[in-house]
Amino acid sequence: MTVTRKITLTRRAVQIVCFVLLMYGGFLWAPVGGPLGKIPGGSPRTTTYARDRILWVSGKESVIDFYVPFLSCRFTAKGGLFKSCSVHFFSENFTWRTSLKLMMPHILFLVTLMVLAGRFWCGWFCPLGAIMDFMTWIRRLAGWPRRYLSPAWQRFLTNTGHVVLWVCIAVAILISFPFLGTGANDSLFLLYCQFCPARLIYPLLGGVNPCWYDKTTTITYILSWCGWATLAVFFLGIWFPRFWCRVCAIGTLSGYFNRGSLLSLDKKARACTSCGTCARNCPVDIEAVYRDRRGNIVTDPRCQLCLQCLEDCPEEGCLEVKFLGKRIISS
Repeated sequence: MTVTRKITLTRRAVQIVCFVLLMYGGFLWAPVGGPLGKIPGGSPRTTTYARDRILWVSGKESVIDFYVPFLSCRFTAKGGLFKSCSVHFFSENFTWRTSLKLMMPHILFLVTLMVLAGRFWCGWFCPLGAIMDFMTWIRRLAGWPRRYLSPAWQRFLTNTGHVVLWVCIAVAILISFPFLGTGANDSLFLLYCQFCPARLIYPLLGGVNPCWYDKTTTITYILSWCGWATLAVFFLGIWFPRFWCRVCAIGTLSGYFNRGSLLSLDKKARACTSCGTCARNCPVDIEAVYRDRRGNIVTDPRCQLCLQCLEDCPEEGCLEVKFLGKRIISS
């Protein structure tokens, strides 16, 4: 077994441990708060929705009051290990008009993690990502062929991720003003959460039924159907590896830090023989590593640093992972 082959085994071990801790932390430990300071709830509150509302949660607090740059979800049964994701944090607190003083420690924590490793957190820590990798394993076990997206579809999905992120942030800010009325504000609160597939998947993994549909208003009824639609999109990941990652607003936000993060994927162009292995085996169909002819940093904004390209590269030293410019591992 080569050294690089151990990358996949290491990543699977990390994913399994993180999945158990993140999904079932609330079953294992009582809430302990966190060093960043708890942000008091505003109005509307995520913990006061009735059982038949789309934003109903189990009512349990997370073990640690942290927000993280991957899909750790507030709707996890018994709260989970961490509070929630980055998009939830900004959406919730923009709507509540939380003071910058209270938000700043959490913002600095999120930015620090994203500067350290960009979308690495998506590739190694995200439970939803681990589920998608499990679907890929099922596909391979069943002998079904992998499907590839055309460049046009890749661009469309990437652009969709940007649009979804900023529309949800804009809506969160807009509904903080009272002119829309409390009904609209309530129906559009945490817009991204309302159709994110984790809202339906994560509770089930903890033995809790989520709210399957909310008929309170026309908006919530439509968003309930949107949740079902995105769940169907999520399961396209059986044929298209990590399909949801391509439109995920949380990953899109982390991707803005990819090229400037301290963890990077580097290429020695002179060692590349243009075999195309990296492009063929990339879970999210990134071709930038293959096409680059200048070398140095080739971390694409969509790259989750799963390091499949480095593991499969047949050329010694062609691809390297560096932290603060220091090589960690190479092909």
